[in-house]
Amino acid sequence: MRNRVLLIFWFIIPWVVIGCNGDTDKLKTEKVSYKVAVVMPLSSGNDWSRTIDWALENFRQAQAGLPKITDIEVELKNEDDADLPEYLSRVASDDSYKAIIGPYSSKNARLAAAACAAKQKTLILPLATSTEFQRIFAGKGYVWNLAQSDITQCEILLMQVAVSEMYDVSLLTADDDYGKSFSDWFAYQAIELGLQVKDVVIYRNSEELKNGVAHFADRRFIGGALLFAPSKQSDFQLFDEVYDQIDGPFPMIYCSDVAHSKALAGKIKNSYEGVSPSADPASGFINAYRSRFGESPVAGEAHLFDAISLLSYALASFGDADLNGSIKSIVDGRDSWNRGWMAIDMQAALLSLQSGGFPNLSGVTGDWTFDQKHHASVLNSSYCHWVLKDGKYHTLEYLSTDRSGRTISMLQTWQTQTDYLQEFNRQQEDFNYGEHKGNWAVVIGTSDTWANYRHQADAMAMYQILKRHGYDDDHIVMIIADNIAYDSRNLYPGVVKVRPDGENLYQDMVVDYNINDVTIDDLKEILLGNSSDRLPHVISSGKNDNVIVFWCGHGNYNMLAWGSHATVYGSQVRDILQAMKNEQRYRKILFAMDACYSGSIGEACIGIPGVLFMTAANAYETSKADMKDSEMGIWLSNGFTRAFQEAIDETPNITMRDLYYKLARQTVGSHATVYNAEHYGNMYSNTMKEFLK
Repeated sequence: MRNRVLLIFWFIIPWVVIGCNGDTDKLKTEKVSYKVAVVMPLSSGNDWSRTIDWALENFRQAQAGLPKITDIEVELKNEDDADLPEYLSRVASDDSYKAIIGPYSSKNARLAAAACAAKQKTLILPLATSTEFQRIFAGKGYVWNLAQSDITQCEILLMQVAVSEMYDVSLLTADDDYGKSFSDWFAYQAIELGLQVKDVVIYRNSEELKNGVAHFADRRFIGGALLFAPSKQSDFQLFDEVYDQIDGPFPMIYCSDVAHSKALAGKIKNSYEGVSPSADPASGFINAYRSRFGESPVAGEAHLFDAISLLSYALASFGDADLNGSIKSIVDGRDSWNRGWMAIDMQAALLSLQSGGFPNLSGVTGDWTFDQKHHASVLNSSYCHWVLKDGKYHTLEYLSTDRSGRTISMLQTWQTQTDYLQEFNRQQEDFNYGEHKGNWAVVIGTSDTWANYRHQADAMAMYQILKRHGYDDDHIVMIIADNIAYDSRNLYPGVVKVRPDGENLYQDMVVDYNINDVTIDDLKEILLGNSSDRLPHVISSGKNDNVIVFWCGHGNYNMLAWGSHATVYGSQVRDILQAMKNEQRYRKILFAMDACYSGSIGEACIGIPGVLFMTAANAYETSKADMKDSEMGIWLSNGFTRAFQEAIDETPNITMRDLYYKLARQTVGSHATVYNAEHYGNMYSNTMKEFLK
């Protein structure tokens, strides 16, 4: 496909100054020109070129009379073109292009960021909202994102459910970067808001999407809400087609920003409600846009306007010698600033910047305030709450995350709900467990790739904590892949850490089994104490011994990854624990599990006496990594495991109730959850001291 290229130029006519003596002299003006690539999807129905023209016109007017004039030449590339990867690679390597603005989608933004990496080419993203994308490229120094991630959008969508007094909520989303942001955070945020999660359906293709829509026609979902987060406009159209054929009630539907597009207007048969990133309503941009073009802006236009403006400020004030550093100086502005984005305001800002000031600037989308450590994205955003009816979009209200008071603050409303904690019966009687004689442990890290470094590292950290608290190697069975300490990508051969400045966990490590050399059936034999030539290392626990099982790896609902290819189901874990009970192989078991959807495994094991599950997430949530080594570009640990290990290492006599409270408050992005407490004993009197010295 031939590239669709739009070239936009302007030229500045030098000012003529007439002196008091009547002579006419030309003021000498410094001029410089820069070329910029803008990559946006033409399939969206948005007229991106008019937004670009407007932003450049604004910048031109702002420079009138200034001693330094900056020209910007824009090349508009269609994001939908098949040759986009080649185009991005070429532009990133071409020094004549000073920056890239866009692409729009997170998938294509990932391509652009990778292409820009080698030369640290400046990349300004108007609206790439995937959490995964922003996490990967946080702190790189050349990626500037003018929209918050979809964590925020998911939160705001759920807020609309909450304020509508619908307490059952489900999610339908795609299995890609965009959808993962929603599936990762949906259940966590729903619970924080006091909502009941009914179901999460993730589709990989059109047929699965159709089945997903039909699935929610079931009566058990009626009366609640469905969040639909399509990653493509065609998915929304297909949803509408299937939904149109459903005869009968259906959950209330709330859509994400992909459903807010001029290309969809007039093509959708049914009515929907949703939210999308927007201009700050207090900036005046929305009214100015309506006055100029006769219609309201939709997702992306205000953010593209700001991307042009931010780049213009940097080039006009500092030049291109260190463009990324220039942008950082602008977004980190420390001087107070209470002016807007119009030409006269922009001129004042340019004068301040060119004279050495650092005004705290804002654009049409709001303040350009970034996390000063990572600069992954802006910290505050505005959202449009819209309804699609009779083929037209109508704005209901504007929402904001900036606590400004001029718009509704989602964060303030959410904060009132953050005290979600499990309650336990303080009067729960303890069971007669008999004499306590010894302790045993099985530590399992089920991942075997470098990208999942954190799972093995967390397992090694657990091993070292056990060693510090009275366990010897004869009482620990260690099962990991054991292939990260000397991986070629490890900058510190023989060293494994869970924090950048932490101890070497690999030192004196004894690994009993490679995860890929044993099966879940082998684990059963290990826990039952059935040694053999192939399984020489087992735990020899009896009815008076306590057992810790620590499990870290990947999971899905009611299933866990095991090594490279195997899968373990909740029923298999239950069978193992039940067999241990039947053969009197334990007094008490503490099963700590850090995996996505780990709560579903805890649910599968409810009712087994003497077993307490502590999981990183409930049955519908993903667990989260939280400690990253920016030098090696990998995550070192998981949030729940870090909190669990720090708590028991520092306070080995902590009560199970207090341990849970620490985990619940320190685990971010998922809900640490306890299962089977009613079959374990009083959480206020049972302590970790029974498992640690």
